[in-house]
Amino acid sequence: MIQHFTQHELEHVYANAVNTIQSQKNFQDAVKELEEVAKAGHGKAALFLAELYYQGFRVERDSLKAQYWQKMATLQA
Repeated sequence: MIQHFTQHELEHVYANAVNTIQSQKNFQDAVKELEEVAKAGHGKAALFLAELYYQGFRVERDSLKAQYWQKMATLQA
């Protein structure tokens, strides 16, 4: 479970998920990984998710999800 990872391990999962999104492979799996990492306390992952949902980048544009992840990013900063 992601919640038991160290901050370094969370950073690694975050980087892999972002690389996957940028390369347009397994996008939905990468979003799920980002959500898990963000829920575990990784602020950059939460901020990245907020941007995805604000812009509607390969996800359905969703202002409520964007606001949620923005708030999570702020709380984790």
